[in-house]
Amino acid sequence: MATWVPPQPPAPAQPQQIDVYVTVQHPVPVAPDLTWWQRLARAVPYRTSPLVAVTATAGAIVPLHRGYGVARTWGSLLDHLGTDAHPALSHIAAAIGIAVVAARIHRPCRLRTNLAGNLVRRLTWLDAFGVAVTAIGGSLGVLWPDIVAATTGVRA
Repeated sequence: MATWVPPQPPAPAQPQQIDVYVTVQHPVPVAPDLTWWQRLARAVPYRTSPLVAVTATAGAIVPLHRGYGVARTWGSLLDHLGTDAHPALSHIAAAIGIAVVAARIHRPCRLRTNLAGNLVRRLTWLDAFGVAVTAIGGSLGVLWPDIVAATTGVRA
């Protein structure tokens, strides 16, 4: 006869090894969107030095022999073209002046590396002078009417 043997408790199971991998992703710091003025303030020092910009602008607006600066002379020429010939002719002449200055600026010249590592063109004094003359003179001659035209609507 067989003897009764009580059931044995189950053998303890071997603990299984579980590998847990945790990946923590830190959010990439996103630079805030810069305003137009902030982007301009960052770009200008790489394009031209403040001394070049100030002297070129002063050279464009300081009166010469007859009391007019180079920018005012250019603006007066554009104004006379619009008054005597046709307004479209003054716009065409202003566009040609802008194209000449843009071609001069775009030519290969001194290159400088900015903080991002990109190469940017460095403006010379003549480039900055051309920009000042076309911007100031063009706005005076084409965009800004004289006081007679502003009040009466008739060009003098």
